[in-house]
Amino acid sequence: MQNYTVESAPEFNDQAPKLAMLDPQSFLKPEAIEIQALSAQHSVITLHPFERGFGYTLGEALRRVLLSSMMGAAVVGVQIQGVPHEFSSVYGVKEDVVAILLNLKQLAIRLEGKQKVQLRLRKRGIGPVLAGDIETPTGVEIMNPACLIAHITEEDAELSLTLHVALGRGYQLASSLEDTGFEEARLIDMLPLDASFSPVRKVTYAVESTRVGNRTDLDKLIIQLETDGTLDPEEAIRRSATIIQQQLSAFVDLEREEISGTKETQKNIDPIYYKPVDDLELTVRAANCLKAESIHRIGDLVQRTEHDLLKTPNLGKKSLMEIKQVLAEHNLALGMVVDGWPPVDLIG
Repeated sequence: MQNYTVESAPEFNDQAPKLAMLDPQSFLKPEAIEIQALSAQHSVITLHPFERGFGYTLGEALRRVLLSSMMGAAVVGVQIQGVPHEFSSVYGVKEDVVAILLNLKQLAIRLEGKQKVQLRLRKRGIGPVLAGDIETPTGVEIMNPACLIAHITEEDAELSLTLHVALGRGYQLASSLEDTGFEEARLIDMLPLDASFSPVRKVTYAVESTRVGNRTDLDKLIIQLETDGTLDPEEAIRRSATIIQQQLSAFVDLEREEISGTKETQKNIDPIYYKPVDDLELTVRAANCLKAESIHRIGDLVQRTEHDLLKTPNLGKKSLMEIKQVLAEHNLALGMVVDGWPPVDLIG
């Protein structure tokens, strides 16, 4: 069992929580990441301290990103010599083609500096066919060489495979392989595979109470992370946190961009829509009915339909015809769509 700590700042002292209590805008941040390697694929990552509630908030976010958004390599297609489709069998091989394909999906492959690669496996004679028998060029590493692929049961039998490996994220159906631009998918003897690219096999988290100085209401986040060995646990946490940070960065400038967009929309609104309904010089009866419905500007009026206005109390068809006629004199009509209306400066 291996234990090590990655420190990002000096240890806390008793004054750190006092400052956080005095300044409501300041939040405690985790000062250290403790990584306990239980095995090559299984690690426990501990982060602390967090303000109360932040352990669950960040724990769930990290868990979802770790499971769905980590880049990894997987076999997306296989060519087996002498096999035209997956429902065939191979002479002298114990497993049928479907079983061989399922075994190939268990391979843990690490690609460095490559987006896709072709790997070849050729084995002859009685005995098991293992992942370690695959020929790997520079930049490709099989992390589970003991993974069983098939058994050859005849001395003169041979199993010859060409594996098409690609980088990806998440889960990809075999039926969508051609849509991703994978040219080899069009080969007649290509057997496409459903591919799970994620190097993360399992993620669980727990939140425990911890203390800093006099504060005892803080959270400690404990993440249990299990991978296929192609991704270091510390790097996995770093990548997932970076993804969350990049996604949330769009909200940092949201207010400024929204205001800018609103001003641009307001510039494009025709000034006539800002004019009060009184400028149309309607009869007193029609004008009062519109005001009763909070229709104060021409922009409010033209977006109403005839059906909407007929629901207005005391406004009959005669008044409706009057409104339509007056609007037509200004090249306007009922039922128009005015983008950006009502503008922000008129709301409220």
